[in-house]
Amino acid sequence: MATRIRDRWRNPGKQNSIEDSATALGYICWQLALTSARNLHAEDFIYEDDHQRVGVIQEYLAFLNHVSDRLTFDRLSETQRPLFVSTLAHACASQLQRNTSEVLGSGDYRTLFIDLLNQRNADYGQCAFRDGAAGYSLLRTFGDRVKVIMGDDQTNRWVIDQVMEIDGPDLVRKLTKSLTSLLGTKPFSPDGEKAIGPG
Repeated sequence: MATRIRDRWRNPGKQNSIEDSATALGYICWQLALTSARNLHAEDFIYEDDHQRVGVIQEYLAFLNHVSDRLTFDRLSETQRPLFVSTLAHACASQLQRNTSEVLGSGDYRTLFIDLLNQRNADYGQCAFRDGAAGYSLLRTFGDRVKVIMGDDQTNRWVIDQVMEIDGPDLVRKLTKSLTSLLGTKPFSPDGEKAIGPG
């Protein structure tokens, strides 16, 4: 199950702000997380209820936020990057708040997500991310988090393989493409040369 990602500005000649780019990427992250959660069901993994499904979406969102932070390290200046990362986190939290309220009812899902994101950033920050690619430890940690939510029954215990081998790398590729398109920066070169940021 694929989703069409709109990651190009309608007016490519216009200079868009860091906040605009981060907000746009926040919507893209939401689309990617939602599609990934749906794909797990399409691959015959089983959700017990909507709470479990939302939990998985949050894990995908947290992973995407962290990867965005890593990808912007060499693409944005020291003043641009914190603003971008913060705006992105709050844009994703707003998407989650709005959509989760429709499914689970009223609640402060925004704050819960920001708390989760801070926890995951601490975990993922210890893992390798080189030349625009997530290392084994990062993918393994991500997969473990999703597996904890999905459970360890005969079917769902294999979700870690799906996340590590397929979803994680695919999300990094799609996120890199969208980030490059929105920021107008060069992607990582195959030889690991640092990209040039817009600032």
